[in-house]
Amino acid sequence: MMIKLTKIAVAIVVAALTLTACGSGETFPMASAEGLAKIRELVAEHVDTSKYKIYEVEWREDNRDRQLENILTYIDVYYIDADNNNYHLAFQLTNGKFETDGPEQNDRQTNSYACSTPLDLAAIDFDYLQKIGEAADALVMSDEEGKKLTLKSAGMFRFRVWPVSLSNVDRWNRSEEYRAESQQMQVQFELNYVDESESPEYQGRFTVTNYYTVAFTADAAGEVAIDD
Repeated sequence: MMIKLTKIAVAIVVAALTLTACGSGETFPMASAEGLAKIRELVAEHVDTSKYKIYEVEWREDNRDRQLENILTYIDVYYIDADNNNYHLAFQLTNGKFETDGPEQNDRQTNSYACSTPLDLAAIDFDYLQKIGEAADALVMSDEEGKKLTLKSAGMFRFRVWPVSLSNVDRWNRSEEYRAESQQMQVQFELNYVDESESPEYQGRFTVTNYYTVAFTADAAGEVAIDD
């Protein structure tokens, strides 16, 4: 097995956090029960699931001064209404609070509300995040390139049930196999690593650090694979 490492340089104020550390206020670790609860709370406040079907939720860590600190900072929610309109709702952690400008509606109608299966946010729990995170890290550590790396943060989690496109409605009606396939949850996520043997550069209070991103996929049972 060969892991694919994406090397990136970032200037950050160094502060190490574990993937499952406790949060405070509206600052939550990327993979935590508190962070998941906050995501569900925000979605419930802004998306009426009796009228809309959510098909994708993604959250990411800070990509600015606090990158690699494993802080939940961005949340994206994608959903459709009964008229097949698509929406994107974005949240950003700003001054300690999650803020949104409200949903943006896509001008194009591309997905079928009637045929699409909604994403069940209740099915995403902390135990699952911990399971796939540990399995992913074990995959990295089992590789010769990965053994020299130290896990720093979770960069992204994406949970999605692909919506059925309007062009595939006839196929959805004809094929039981396709209907079953379209109901499956798909999971993608990224973990960020640093190589402790590499010397960072210091620029005042900032440290310019190289980090390596590894992308993964997972299924509903928690089986993890490196995403090529």
